[in-house]
Amino acid sequence: MGLEFGQNQRQAQKLSVSPRQMQGLKLLAKSLPELRAEILAEMAANPAIEDVDHPLETPLSEVELRNEESGDSAIPDYPEDDFEPRMGRDEEAAERRQAFFDNQVGSETLQSHLLAQIPASDIAERDRPLAEVLVGDLDGNGYYKGSIPDMAMSFSRSEDEVVAVLAQIRELDPPGCGARDLRECLLAQVDDVPDAKIRNLVRRIVDAHLGDLAEGRNDAIRKSIGVGAEEYAEAVAALKRLDGRPGQNYPSERDRVEYVNPEIHAVKREGHWFAETDSRSLPKISFSATFENLLKDPVQSAETKAYVRERIAAAKTFRDAVAHRQKTVAAIAQAIFDRQQDFFEGGFGKLKPLTELEIAEKVGVHGTTVSRTVCNKYASTPQGTVELRRLFSTGVKTASGVEVSQRSALDALRDIVDDEDASAPLSDERIAAKMKEAGIPVARRTVAKYRGILGIGGVSERRAGA
Repeated sequence: MGLEFGQNQRQAQKLSVSPRQMQGLKLLAKSLPELRAEILAEMAANPAIEDVDHPLETPLSEVELRNEESGDSAIPDYPEDDFEPRMGRDEEAAERRQAFFDNQVGSETLQSHLLAQIPASDIAERDRPLAEVLVGDLDGNGYYKGSIPDMAMSFSRSEDEVVAVLAQIRELDPPGCGARDLRECLLAQVDDVPDAKIRNLVRRIVDAHLGDLAEGRNDAIRKSIGVGAEEYAEAVAALKRLDGRPGQNYPSERDRVEYVNPEIHAVKREGHWFAETDSRSLPKISFSATFENLLKDPVQSAETKAYVRERIAAAKTFRDAVAHRQKTVAAIAQAIFDRQQDFFEGGFGKLKPLTELEIAEKVGVHGTTVSRTVCNKYASTPQGTVELRRLFSTGVKTASGVEVSQRSALDALRDIVDDEDASAPLSDERIAAKMKEAGIPVARRTVAKYRGILGIGGVSERRAGA
């Protein structure tokens, strides 16, 4: 059979992201301090941007001027052996920039540790952007706290595909990060148990009997898996060596905030709360007239002028990207504030069910844009400084058909546990019954899940004297 060669035309849709869009997405994900650093770095790299002073520092030239006016000049009136001439403005700026970067202290976070492993992992290349966003939604213990449906919609993938990528993240180091609950977390670590027989027992206990273990039903577990007391004790000991909080040994991007700089401020006007952004702490981006004048200089070569045009274009693109970031942050913050007006007066217990996808549809942006925007962006509110991400909440439908936020359900569970008799703590079934009486019907397994979120132990752990 011979080979035939030919040309065929066909139409196909392909998603492509321009360098300008990539720069915008990069800036959108940055916190306010990170954005300041990015602007200063761009200023240092691009001569088309005027050398401006950082708004949070006092320029050296101003200090010198004040000293001269007061007669207390730092420059001696006579030359000394170690005297150096005064620096010009360019040298001063270079020194300030270098000092700024020299003082940036980086520490490896849980997110950066996991992200560094993704390129060398078995995660397919098409799944890596999704994996990176999922990693960004891990809490300080390494658990995934985002929304599977939101991620599926944002990336045009099925929920099963999103869950599969999370499973691959759990195989990274430390294993178990990316789990949605304790069961998934521990199952990801079972393969580390060296003895094959004990490993199988641990897997069976974790897979089906974690709730029974928390309630102290050891005899029922042994009977179910059919093992003797000695083997069971070995399996439980091996299980306890697994890490239920694999991310806690690394600082989390979501929790590692030495100095929180809220760039959004909640302001009440005529009974409504508005989101106002503050850009005063950002360096002002302006263009160097001296550099632009090189285009008018007949002495300059065509090559030099081409370079000048390219640098000016890059500077304008960067300025526009920063402006677009500020506009997007403001629009998304306002959409969130509009939905969560009750929060500003009543706190987290008054949060309404809200997903990132709802905000994306309201603002007219992609779901991943919302996800990037709310990460590491803080707002000053009457309830304190909060991360925008915390103003989202999944919903739980009450007996009356009204949907309340998961936070309200968590608060109800905590109140029930706080009021219980410490000598006879309530089982998950009894907690579920009490929540149903309060108008929030949830299953026993949901109670166990909520206890894990709140860090509340099982019956045996809560019993007085335990």
